[in-house]
Amino acid sequence: MYKYLLVFMLVSLMGYDMAGQSEKLGFGFRAGASYAKITGPSEVGPDGTDLESMTNKSGFHIGATFSYKMTDLFGFRGELVYSQRGSILDYNGPSYYVVGRYNVLETTVTGNRDQSVKVNNTYFDFPVMVYYKLGIVELSGGFNSSILLSSTGGGSTEIDGVSSIGTPTDPTPFSVRLQHNYKSDRAMQASAESFGVKVDGFDYTVPSTTGAYYEFNTKDKNLYKTFDFGLVACAAVYINSGLYVSARYIHGLTDVDRNEYDVSLQTLNSDGSFVQRADDNKSQAWQFSVGFSF
Repeated sequence: MYKYLLVFMLVSLMGYDMAGQSEKLGFGFRAGASYAKITGPSEVGPDGTDLESMTNKSGFHIGATFSYKMTDLFGFRGELVYSQRGSILDYNGPSYYVVGRYNVLETTVTGNRDQSVKVNNTYFDFPVMVYYKLGIVELSGGFNSSILLSSTGGGSTEIDGVSSIGTPTDPTPFSVRLQHNYKSDRAMQASAESFGVKVDGFDYTVPSTTGAYYEFNTKDKNLYKTFDFGLVACAAVYINSGLYVSARYIHGLTDVDRNEYDVSLQTLNSDGSFVQRADDNKSQAWQFSVGFSF
């Protein structure tokens, strides 16, 4: 519902009495660097330490701005911005890995997982804000609605594991590349290229590269949701009547990923099924821009 309301407000703002009040309308553009991350609760190890970290990923943004001046100091602004966001997601701690998955002979090893994935999500952002000018400084704030355009990730996972009777895998550790397209990857998708891992004297095949949903038997929807909604606050300093620099913070209010894929990396259920976490993971971003309005 939020997305339709915001789009309606933006279209209404841009089209309201355009012919008769053109002197109150303003246009412009801005572009710059972005620093974004996904935030949420971490899995906690047996000793109470956090096993996960979510850190900033750099990117860029570029977009068009539309404003409606109520007075010389106060008005409304809407934007259409192409924005790169995402996060660097790391996990280091006790874990599991199924070797020989989807074969008649498969087994689960346990031990330590060292995993890192850089998630690259790109959006169309539709911020709608109120602005107020204090000399050369302009303060603004409002709501931000986003549509996910693409969603990919890349990294690796390294497993230092042992069998159910405590025998180390051969080789130990072993590493698998992660190449994810969260929109187009299929369930059970992995590379044809593989390598062998020996567990308790038996040989198992492990794919060299796995897709986003390799460990899932079915895929109904994508990991990252199509729509995001949040708050936005901005401060800008005008160098002259048109040129400005600005800093902006976007704080997501909605869960960016789906619960069916939000599973524990630390442990499995006794029947070997995933432990569902269902955490609220939200997007945060800083944007530093150079812009021009006219």
